[in-house]
Amino acid sequence: MTMTAYRFRLLLCLHFILEIALAVAARYSSNLISPQLQAALDAEPVHWSAGNLALSVWIYGSLAICSMAGLIGMFMFKSWGRTLSLVTTVAFMTVLFVPGTAVMSWLDYVLMDLFSMLWGAILALAYFSPVSRLFSSTRPSA
Repeated sequence: MTMTAYRFRLLLCLHFILEIALAVAARYSSNLISPQLQAALDAEPVHWSAGNLALSVWIYGSLAICSMAGLIGMFMFKSWGRTLSLVTTVAFMTVLFVPGTAVMSWLDYVLMDLFSMLWGAILALAYFSPVSRLFSSTRPSA
C-alpha cells in the first residue's frame, strides 16, 4: 500500500485530533494521579520558568503558532510546511526539558506516546515516501 496525498492528510487530521485529546486529557485527568505522587511533585523545587509566566507564555505560544502553521503548510503540501514542522519539533524537544520534573496520568502518557509516534511517522513520510514529491515547489496542485 503506497502513501497517497489523501492518506497523508488523514494522518495529519488524526494528529490534530490526538493533539486536542491530549490537551483535554491533561486538563481533566489530574484525578488519575495518586495523592502521594502529587505531593512528591509539589515538594520539587519550582523551576525558573514557572516564575516567569510572560516568558513561558511567549516561548510556548510562539512554538504552538509555528507548529500549527507547519501543520497547515504540510496539509497544503508546501515545502516550508515540512521544514517548519521539523524545526518546531526540534525546538519543542529542547524546550520540554526546561521545566524539570513532570507527572502524567496513564491517559496522558498513552496519548502522548501515540501523538509522538504518529508525528514521527508523519515527518518521516513527508521526507522519505512518495508523498515527499508533493512538497517540491514545481508540483501541480494536490
